[in-house]
Amino acid sequence: MKLPNRQFKIKNLKLRIVFTSLVLTFAFCVLTLSVARAQETQRTYTIINPQIAVKLDPGGVSEGITKVVNQTSAPLSFALNVQDFTVEDNFGTPSVLPAGTLSKKYSAAAWIGVTPSTFTVEPGKEQVINYYIQVPKDARPGGHYAAIVYSPGSQGQNATGGTVKTQVGSLFYLTVNGPITEKSFISRFFANNFQEYGPIKVLTQIQNLGDLHITPQANVNVTGFLFNQTQKLAADNIFPEASREYQNTFGQTLMIGRYKATLIGSYGGNNNLPLTATVYFWVFPWRITVVIILAIIAVILGALYLKKRGKGPKDDKKEVIETAVKPAEETK
Repeated sequence: MKLPNRQFKIKNLKLRIVFTSLVLTFAFCVLTLSVARAQETQRTYTIINPQIAVKLDPGGVSEGITKVVNQTSAPLSFALNVQDFTVEDNFGTPSVLPAGTLSKKYSAAAWIGVTPSTFTVEPGKEQVINYYIQVPKDARPGGHYAAIVYSPGSQGQNATGGTVKTQVGSLFYLTVNGPITEKSFISRFFANNFQEYGPIKVLTQIQNLGDLHITPQANVNVTGFLFNQTQKLAADNIFPEASREYQNTFGQTLMIGRYKATLIGSYGGNNNLPLTATVYFWVFPWRITVVIILAIIAVILGALYLKKRGKGPKDDKKEVIETAVKPAEETK
């Protein structure tokens, strides 16, 4: 009488497990779709004109436009402001600064205005943003830097709209004309002195000690045994009192011999100031070379052994034949 009751309990437990699994699976799917949609709305808008370079005299004025395009399926609202920025690492990453923290030597945020300062962009549409630049008459010659910062607007996160992530928009590279100091040098040009296999990584670091950002134009050439390859250095901006690192990769896995890497380039407003550097290095697959040498030695020793072993019995046989022939000759 107890057996049917036990079977019923087991069957009931199985049904509970199946039901719980289905509920958890459904919840997981809903959560995954919600996260995917949120991520989609966060990342799919594009800022046109991410870099704006302008040259002006002290007291000069300029204006222009940039745009933001909404590529999501929901309206996006923005609030804009202009802030100074600088570069604090060796990779050119812009870092937006609070108002009044950047030295007036390089600041430009107070010179730039944008309109509209707040707006909403419908799905698939774009918004034109007007900017105005007014350089003070006593502005220091050289580089000045600011950025338009896009932040969530008052309607940036509502029931029907998408979520706007704070993002640096257009970067302004303003050059105030006048006496400018241009001074840069290669602070590092490096490759490992010895490698067993390729490819080879050549690292370059350029330091800018001038008053204005520079964009070096340079080639890195590597030559060696049956090898000659040239690559361009990436055309990136280097800010005043900052440095920039570059990496170029040359060759393939199997390389052998002594190689020479040479950098030849230039920088400056007229692109006429030189940049040069040279480094030497070796690539030699010593492990596989040792294996090949040992294999050759083994083959030679084996051949000598076989030759000696083959020569021994023949000499003994020849000696026996000669011994057997000599008595016959003496009898005659």
